[in-house]
Amino acid sequence: MTTFLQLVSQDLRQKLGEDLSRTVVVFPNKRAELFMNEFLVLPTDERPIWAPRYQTINDLFHSLSDLTINDPIDTVCRLYHLYVKQTGEAVSLDLFYGWAERLLADFDDVDKNMADAKSLFQNLNDYKAFDHHDYLTEEQIEVLRSFFKEFDPSHQSELRDKFRRLWNALHPLYEQLNAELLAEGLAYEGAMFRRVVQRLEKGEVALDASVDQYIIVGFNVLDQVEQRLFSFLKKEGKARFYWDYDEFYAGGEETKHFEAGLFVRENLLRFPNELGREHFDNLRHLQSIEMVAASTEVVQAQSVGPWLEENLTADPKRTAVVLCNENILQPVLHSLPDNVEQVNITKGFPLGHTEAATEVEQKFSAFEKQTTPLSTLEMIDKLIALIEESAKKRVSREDYSTENFDHILQTEAYYLMTTLLTRLRDIATSGRLDVSVVVLRRIVRQIIRQATIPFQGEPIAGLQILGVLETRCLDFEHIIMLSVNEGTLPQKSNDNSFIPYLLRKAFGLTTPERRTAVYAYYFYRLIQRAKRLRLLYNTSSEGMVQGEMSRFMTQLLVESPLKILHRVLTSSQTTLVHTPEALEKPANLVDLLTPEWEGGRATHPRLSPSAINTYLRCQLLFYYQYVAKYREPDPDPEVIQPNTLGSVFHYAAEQIYKALAEADGGVIRPEKLALLQKDDAALEKYIRDSFAETPNAEYQLLEANVIKMFLKSLLEYDRRNGAFTMLCAEKRLDYVYQLPSTAAVEAVSFKGFIDRLDTIEKDGRQLLRIIDYKTGGKVESAKSIEEIFEIRGQKQKHYMLQTFLYSLIMMDEPEAKGRSIAPALFFVNHARQKDYSPYLTLAKEEVLNFEEYAAEFRKGLDEVLTEIFDPEQTFAPIKDPQVCKSCKYYSLCYQ
Repeated sequence: MTTFLQLVSQDLRQKLGEDLSRTVVVFPNKRAELFMNEFLVLPTDERPIWAPRYQTINDLFHSLSDLTINDPIDTVCRLYHLYVKQTGEAVSLDLFYGWAERLLADFDDVDKNMADAKSLFQNLNDYKAFDHHDYLTEEQIEVLRSFFKEFDPSHQSELRDKFRRLWNALHPLYEQLNAELLAEGLAYEGAMFRRVVQRLEKGEVALDASVDQYIIVGFNVLDQVEQRLFSFLKKEGKARFYWDYDEFYAGGEETKHFEAGLFVRENLLRFPNELGREHFDNLRHLQSIEMVAASTEVVQAQSVGPWLEENLTADPKRTAVVLCNENILQPVLHSLPDNVEQVNITKGFPLGHTEAATEVEQKFSAFEKQTTPLSTLEMIDKLIALIEESAKKRVSREDYSTENFDHILQTEAYYLMTTLLTRLRDIATSGRLDVSVVVLRRIVRQIIRQATIPFQGEPIAGLQILGVLETRCLDFEHIIMLSVNEGTLPQKSNDNSFIPYLLRKAFGLTTPERRTAVYAYYFYRLIQRAKRLRLLYNTSSEGMVQGEMSRFMTQLLVESPLKILHRVLTSSQTTLVHTPEALEKPANLVDLLTPEWEGGRATHPRLSPSAINTYLRCQLLFYYQYVAKYREPDPDPEVIQPNTLGSVFHYAAEQIYKALAEADGGVIRPEKLALLQKDDAALEKYIRDSFAETPNAEYQLLEANVIKMFLKSLLEYDRRNGAFTMLCAEKRLDYVYQLPSTAAVEAVSFKGFIDRLDTIEKDGRQLLRIIDYKTGGKVESAKSIEEIFEIRGQKQKHYMLQTFLYSLIMMDEPEAKGRSIAPALFFVNHARQKDYSPYLTLAKEEVLNFEEYAAEFRKGLDEVLTEIFDPEQTFAPIKDPQVCKSCKYYSLCYQ
C-alpha cells in the first residue's frame, strides 16, 4: 500500500528536488509531519536531504500575525464588562458567563468565515430594509425573509423582546471587544485569522521571504479565512495543493449525493490537485470489512486484544485502534495483548482522571459549605496552595520513584494544574474575574476537562491508538474502530448559538450539515486505503449515544459493492450478583435516631414524615439513609436540582402571600391576586430574590419562567375561589408524639414545615386549610386510611401521609379551635385544570374535616412507628425492581 503522505513525498522530491529548505508544508494538525519525514527519505538516497519546515494551519496564521491570542477566560470577562456598559443591565458575571462563551463562539465563527457582522447582526425591527441592500445576495435575501417571518414585530412576546434586545447589542459588542483587544495587541482566534487575510490582501503584511513554496496537504472543509489565504498564496505563485479523497465518494457526477466528498469536490475545482486521479481509486479494493455489534462499550474494548493477536501488522505502526469515544481509552489499554510491545497514544492522559483534579473538586465542595464566602482570588490562592503542598508531599514520599509511571503521571498532573490555576489567578488579579464558587467551579472544571498530560515516546513506532481527528492525512493497513455509533460518529449536534440556523446558512457560517459532512470525510478517508477493517458499535443506548450503527456504516452497506461480514459480540463473563438481604436492627437504634445537640442528646428519637415514607417505600433504604446515615452523591452544581427549583418556588410563594396579608390585615382578596397575576415585573423580582436566598440556586431564565408559570397558576386558583385569611406561611412543627405502651420507645418527636396555613369559608363551615405546595409529581388519592400505610413501593401515598400527619399535629393547636381541618396538596403543575381541587380525597370524598379520620390515622401511625423500633424485626428490602433501579443506594444491595 502506498500511503497518501508517501505520494506527496514522492511528488515533492520529483518536482522540487532534494533541497526543500525553502519549502513549508502545511498540515491540518501536527501528527502528519512525523510520518512525512520518514517518507521523504528514500532507500536509494546516498546523502542527506534538506527537509522542509512544517506548520499547522494555525501556526501559519500565527506566523503572519502581529497579534497574540488572548486567554479565552479573560476574553469572556472583558465581554461581560462591555455588555453591562452597553446595555445597562445589572446582570451578574455568574449568569452571563455561559452566554459569553456562546457569543464568543459565534464571533469566532463570523470572523473565520469572513461574514459581514454588521449585516448579520442587523436590528430585527429594520428587517424590511434588507429588500433594498445591495450587499446581500439573492440567496441571503430569501433566507432572511423566511427567518424574519418568525419574528414579526407585531408579535410582542416577552421572549422575542428579550431576544431583540440581546440581538441589537451584538454588533456593538463585537466591535467594542475587537477594538479593546486590538488596542492591547490581542485577539481571539477568529479575529486574528481574519486580520491576517485582510492585511495580506491589502499588502500591509508580506509573506516570509525565506519561503518559496507553501505545500498545502490533506485539508477538507475550508473556512473562508483559509480559502482566502490559499487563494492569495496561489495568486502569488507560492502554493501547491495535495487533496486526499477516493473516487467512490468524490469521483464524478454520480457521487454528488455523498456528503463526504462535498468539500473535496469544491477544493479540487478551486485549487487543482498536484496528484493525478489514478492515485485515488482505492476503497473498492478493501479486502476485509467486519461490522460488529457489541452489547456494551466494555465488551468492545475487551475485543481489541484478541483482534490484535491475529491482525497486528508486521510493522505495528501500520495498525490503528481508532476511538470514536475517547472515554474508553483506559479499558482499551488494559486489553492490549502481549504481542503489542510498543504503543503510541495520540491522546494525552486526561487531567480530570488524576489525584490533582480530585483534590480540587474536594476543595470546591469545602468552599461551598463555608458560611463566609471567599473572593475569587482567595479561592484560587487556596487551590494553588493545596496543589503545591500535595505535590511536595508526593515527591517527598520514601517510595517515590522517577521510574514509576504512576508517580511521574501524578507529579506532571500537579505541575499542569498549578500552571492552569496560576493563569486563572492572573485574570482574577486584573479584576475582570469575580464570580461565585459555583461558577468558578464550572470554569475550573472546563479547564480541567480540556487539559491532558502528554505521553512521551517515539510517535512513529508501535501500535497507533488515535482519536478520529488525529487520523487526518494518515493511512493504515489494519484498522479497528470502536464506538462507530450514531451520535458518536458523527457527534450529536448541540447548537448553542445566538445565531439561528437560517441566518448561519445565509451568511456561510458553520451548520450541522457542514459538521456532518466533515466527519463523513474523516470516516471514508481513513478507511479508503486499508486492507482489513473492523467497525464496532454499541447496541445499548448510553447517555447521548443511541444503540445503533453510524449512518456512515449504513451508507457503506447500501452504497458500496464490498462484501461485508456481520458479527455480534456478547460478554462471556459471568456476573455474580449479590442480592439484598434483611439487616438486623442495631442494639443502639434509638440512640442512632436521636439527634445530638451542642448541650447533649435530645429526649426522644426524631423522625420526619419523609423518614416514615422512606420506611414504607423500603425498610433497607430507611436503614441506609437514617440509621447508617450514608450520604448520597453530591449533585452536579452546574445543574439546578428539582428540589432546588421547589425551594425557590416555595420561598417566592411565601414572600408573595406574606406581603399580601400584611397589606390587608391578613385577608387575601381576589382582586389583589388578579393584579399581581398580571404584574410580570413584580413576580420576576420575587423570583430573583428567591434564587438569591436559596442555597446552591443560580438564577437561570428557563427555570425562572417555569417558576413564574407555577406562581401564576397558584394565584389564578386562589383568585377563582374567593377571599381567605392567611394565618402563616412556613409554619414550623416540633411535636412529641406519644406511642402505645407496647412500643419499644415512649415517644417520637416529629419535625416539619407547613407551607401555608389559612382559613376559608366553604359550604357554610370554617375550614382550617393545611396546604402543602408540590411543584412536581402526580395528584394522590386513596381508597382508605389503611392504604396510606401499605408498603406500595413507587405507588406509596407519601404526600398524603405527610399532610395527614401535619393535620393530626394541628388538632391540638389553638388555630383549629372551632374549625374543621382540611388537608390540601396544591400541585401547581395541575392547577390550571378547570376541575382541579387541592383537597385530599378518601374513597372519592374530599376530606374537609380531618377529625372524622383522625382515630384511624393514629392507629396506622402507631403500628408503623412501633414496627420501626421493634428490635425483633429486621430492616427488610422491598421486592420491587422498579424501586431498586431508581434507588441511589442500588450498588450497596446489588454488587
